[in-house]
Amino acid sequence: MSIQQLLISEISRQPEPLLREVWHYLNFLKSKAGDEAPASSGLRPGFGSVPGIELADDFDEPLDAFADYRP
Repeated sequence: MSIQQLLISEISRQPEPLLREVWHYLNFLKSKAGDEAPASSGLRPGFGSVPGIELADDFDEPLDAFADYRP
């Protein structure tokens, strides 16, 4: 019996929630195998790296709205 036949036989006996997990895992494996475009450097972009979005110069400064809660 081929692996495809074994999989079909086993999958046909599984409940719906498990089938959903198998579907998600299959999609994960396909993307990992290169069906989708991989990241060029393998590094994830950092926070604030979206083009066109800039943080204010005083981004890290305390907010006046919380002045009553500061020591």
